[in-house]
Amino acid sequence: MIRALIKYTLCFIGVCTLLVALALFWFLAQMKEVKWVIDRFGGFELIDDISINPVGMDEIYVRSLRLRPQQGIVYDVRALEPCVEHNQNCMLQKSAYVNLSLISTGVVLAEVDEFLDRYRVDVGNFEGGCPVVYETTAVVKELTVLSNLTVEEALPIAQEKLKKIKSDGGLTYSLATPACKRLFWRKPYMARAYIGHLARLMNIAEGRFQVSSATLSARYSIRSTIR
Repeated sequence: MIRALIKYTLCFIGVCTLLVALALFWFLAQMKEVKWVIDRFGGFELIDDISINPVGMDEIYVRSLRLRPQQGIVYDVRALEPCVEHNQNCMLQKSAYVNLSLISTGVVLAEVDEFLDRYRVDVGNFEGGCPVVYETTAVVKELTVLSNLTVEEALPIAQEKLKKIKSDGGLTYSLATPACKRLFWRKPYMARAYIGHLARLMNIAEGRFQVSSATLSARYSIRSTIR
C-alpha cells in the first residue's frame, strides 16, 4: 500500500515536472519573438526612452496612429496646408492623413494604395534613409484589411506577413538597417509607433506570437504611444 502510494506520488511529481519544463520551454520560445523585435529597434533602452517627444509634423503624425484618436487630431490633420510635392515632409503629412482614415473608418480607400504607390518608388522620401513611416502605414493598412476578415481567414495572412517582416525587415522595405537604427535613436517614438501596430499584427497571427503581442502591448512606452 505504502509502496503503491510512493510510486503514484513519484509519477505525479514526474508528470508535473515535465509539464513545468514544457511550459517553460514554450514560454522561452515565445519570448524569442519579442527579442528579435526589441533587438531590431535598438533594445529596451531606446524603446523606453520617453524623454524625446515628437514636435511639429512628427507630433501630428504620431497622434494619427492612435487607436482611439484624440480630440482635435482630425481638425489638425485637415487644417494642414495641401502638400503636393514629392518629398519627406509631404510624405509624412499624407501618411498622417492615411493613418487616420484607416484607423477611424476601418476601410481601405483608394487613397491608401495611391499613397503607397506614390512614395514607393523614391527612397529619397524616407527621412534619414529609413522607411519607417512608409512601413508603419503599410502595416496599418494590412491590419485594416485583416479586421474585415474572419479569424480563420485572417490567421494565415497575418502569419505570412509576420514571416516576411521578420526575414526581410519589412513588408516592402527593410527597417533592419544602420540608417533606421540612427533614426530610432534620434526619434524613438517612431520605433514605438511601429512596434505598437506590429504587436497588433502578432495578436491576429495567434500561436507563438500571442505572448509576444501581449508582452509588447503591455509595455507602458509602447502602449501609451498608440492607445
